[in-house]
Amino acid sequence: MLGASTLALLLVVTLVVVKATQRDTGSWQLAGEEFAADPVARSDGRDQELRSVASVGRLTVAVGGERSVLGYRAVFLVSPDGGRTFASARVRTPSGEPAPLDDVPSFVAGSPAGWTALGRSVAGGTVVWTSPDGRIWTRQPDQAGQPFAAQDRVRALTRYAQGFIATGGTTAKGDHSDTAPVVWLSQDGRSWRRVTGWQLHPPAKGTLEFTEVAAVSGAIVLRGVAEKGAEVTWRSVDAAATWQEFVPPKPKDSKGLRLAATAGALHVIRQVKDGAKLYSSADGQEWTEGPALEAPGLESVQGLAGEGGALTASVVTDRRLDLLASKDGAAWAPAGSLALLEGREVTGLSSVEGGAVITGRDTGGDDVNALLAVRDTAGGEIPAKISGLVVPDKSVTALAQRGGTVMAVGSTNGDASVWLSSDGRSWRRAKGGTLARPGTQRLHGVTAGDAGWLAVGADTTGRPMVVTSQDGTDWIQADREEIFAADEDTPVTAHATVSGPGGYVVVGDSGDSAITWHSTDLKTWERGAGASGDNLEGAPTTRRWMRSVAAGQFGFVAAGGVTDPEAYGGVFVRRPTVWASPDGRKWILTRLPLPTGVNEGWLTHIVAKDDLLVASGTAVVADGARTWSLTYLSSDGGRTWQAVELPAETGQNVTVTAMTVTSKGVLVAGTVGRPRDVMLWSTRDGRSWSRSRPSGLGANGPGDQLLTAVTAAGGSLIGVGANAAGGEDQPTLLVRPDE
Repeated sequence: MLGASTLALLLVVTLVVVKATQRDTGSWQLAGEEFAADPVARSDGRDQELRSVASVGRLTVAVGGERSVLGYRAVFLVSPDGGRTFASARVRTPSGEPAPLDDVPSFVAGSPAGWTALGRSVAGGTVVWTSPDGRIWTRQPDQAGQPFAAQDRVRALTRYAQGFIATGGTTAKGDHSDTAPVVWLSQDGRSWRRVTGWQLHPPAKGTLEFTEVAAVSGAIVLRGVAEKGAEVTWRSVDAAATWQEFVPPKPKDSKGLRLAATAGALHVIRQVKDGAKLYSSADGQEWTEGPALEAPGLESVQGLAGEGGALTASVVTDRRLDLLASKDGAAWAPAGSLALLEGREVTGLSSVEGGAVITGRDTGGDDVNALLAVRDTAGGEIPAKISGLVVPDKSVTALAQRGGTVMAVGSTNGDASVWLSSDGRSWRRAKGGTLARPGTQRLHGVTAGDAGWLAVGADTTGRPMVVTSQDGTDWIQADREEIFAADEDTPVTAHATVSGPGGYVVVGDSGDSAITWHSTDLKTWERGAGASGDNLEGAPTTRRWMRSVAAGQFGFVAAGGVTDPEAYGGVFVRRPTVWASPDGRKWILTRLPLPTGVNEGWLTHIVAKDDLLVASGTAVVADGARTWSLTYLSSDGGRTWQAVELPAETGQNVTVTAMTVTSKGVLVAGTVGRPRDVMLWSTRDGRSWSRSRPSGLGANGPGDQLLTAVTAAGGSLIGVGANAAGGEDQPTLLVRPDE
């Protein structure tokens, strides 16, 4: 058993690794039918959003995405008929392959000559998409985003006379407390040029970030926010060659400013006491006042959009978004409204030939849903028909086995789900019963011991999910006990569980702190504590979190990470961390040293085979642009640790996704490359490793694929995961001999 006096200082040693590449054998299949959904599900169970929208004539493109167990799926919706019907556009790489996941498009702009979109990758860096017609999109290589530096932030995008212009800000400190303005220019939407510092005239005084841009002919207007919220406006009348600070018409006691352009003019709206005033200019220099906007109860001007000769303004009035339309700025007429329900966020407005399109997200229901509202020129609601936006949730996240039964847990349509199998090939769904509760839920971990089955996860109420079962079919909510209660403003999540000689342990996080629970019989529970004050307790600058836990004769060892405010001159760096406990009650924290060339890292998985412990996670390598596997070995039950490098192709992103103990040792599953393919590593003793690159549907090929869980049962290795080929994703199943 581990105690404080037996835990040695850790020494990182790079071990000799035998690199052996081989093809994997086994049966891979798509398993959407095997892991059946609840026939009476309440929702699709996934979060969707639309972040931006733009129109050219009657052609409209809205961009956003959907989150799943595989990652973030970028979505481009295109409508050829003014928003009456939308379909999911094809998004591909230059070679014609499906685009990788985890890219988030945030801005879109179009012209008769072509379209462009900008966003960010979850892994970091700006992503560029282009389209000749808005219907088929190409995700450009990462090099296209290099003019957008890591410290830059894009805030607006539009077309201008010579192509496309984006604007925003950059920061040297990293927190945008020193924001300076940036402009990016492109003739074709693919190749961009960054303009900053002395190249912008006049240079910014103090902090400044531009948040809006509008352009017509050679004239461009930028609106930004400077120190203490001061409004700053810049103008170029020579197609972005030079810039001057100027103040658009500003009547007394007016506030706010919104920009837009139509085919022949720039337009600005300022809010006044009884409504709003419109000013227009053909050249950005001479401005004329147009008709006033009148909306009873107007609280603020939310947006302004133009297309062709038409303008659309959106104004907030008493929990409602009212639209006003104007043809050539000659007069304003009501153009419909949208209820501002609780949790509704409006992110985009586009004036389209025949009406207007509004995008955003609705967060007030069981899950987050995309907002797409269309109004005709008379203000009538057009029920848009959408194809390809929603892919219902069906995620399998963890496996366990005991007594000839294999159990899989995860979620379908936003409800926690359990499936059972005797051979790993045919699966039946357990009863829903106590698993379903308000909001969305997902089970993250499952284990079995002498007292029965235990599954854990999280729901959107902020409480952990902790459910138990004797037979795997009927479940009891253990988390109703007060010991699992969360503070009102501190959500609690249970990430993993394990059973061993010392009973059952559940680990997770509570706000900025790590949290554990222990039980010997699945009936009575107690909360774990740190051996000292900061072993589990964290703060915003010193966070602690646990993601996995292993058990054995040594007791329990959990794996996760902490933030270290002392590393690299005060930057909060994530550090790989293990916690040891002899009984699941008192925990000792130990930070593991980072290997040479690694900026930061954290652990996501840990398993134990007798006294052999293997913990793996993610390392951010020195260039900051790639992730690598981060693996540590303990051969003495967690007393001492050594670092080991899993063999993989140099230069590729590597992520560990699952681990298990086999009859011969330890198996690690992960992904390599982008889009991601499955890679397997195996070891008998933790010192010598072999790798295999599986082939087959669900292992490699077009799109992203991964294994989320693996277990050994009845002489077989059983794996579950997901495959995203073809723009959708569904569960995958692997069954192969345990050898």
